[in-house]
Amino acid sequence: MIKEDILEILHNIEKTEKIEILYACEAGNRVLGFANENSDYNIRFIYKKEDYKDYFFKKYIDVIECEGDGLDILGFDIKKALNLHYMNNGYLREWMISNQVYIDKGIDDIFLNLGGFDLDVLKNHYADIALRDWRRYCPLEFKNAKTEKYLRVIRSILCWKLLDCGIYPPINLNDMINHQLIGLDKNTQYTIGELIDYHCKEGNLSEMTMFKLDNFILNSLSHMDNVKTDSFKDLSLYEHRFNEILIGGE
Repeated sequence: MIKEDILEILHNIEKTEKIEILYACEAGNRVLGFANENSDYNIRFIYKKEDYKDYFFKKYIDVIECEGDGLDILGFDIKKALNLHYMNNGYLREWMISNQVYIDKGIDDIFLNLGGFDLDVLKNHYADIALRDWRRYCPLEFKNAKTEKYLRVIRSILCWKLLDCGIYPPINLNDMINHQLIGLDKNTQYTIGELIDYHCKEGNLSEMTMFKLDNFILNSLSHMDNVKTDSFKDLSLYEHRFNEILIGGE
């Protein structure tokens, strides 16, 4: 699928849902660094409705979901996106730093002067993902191992390690494996590389490799306790931005 096809799908959603898409990007394996021939296109977008006057004093659906052949599409209303930014949501941050953007009508302006993402909140985000996916999917019998889940656990661990050093993590797993601050030894770097190659159908994977990965993951998880956070942001700034974007409020 090419970018023009995806843009056509997004424009059709705009017409059908009577919205304007402000930002759309790729958010799945294709930007995380371990896509293969079976990878879906995970398209994420932020939108605003054509008219909010009928929704101001009542709840409304703030999510649009579509699925198709090889497509996983999810969109958030601008008010929901602002709320997620207020809560330092890690998934939203990954949308914002995606290296595959389909539509951008000013993503930086949407969140301008609203502050950065809290490092401790993000650490808890990735710790929760790593522990949840490890318990749910790994380790399994070697022949049935879900390599994508292993890679997502490992990526979350490396994101946590960078955040623990005070550094925001990049989107791509490959950009973290050799990061000096994470300090993985050459053997661990090579082992993770083997897993990526295997998942992308370019290599072989031994039981010893899985054993090494299990040890790395277990050792890392034992040091990834959730931390108490006191992240405070000015809610009035978000309300003001919502008005600026939608009704030109002052």
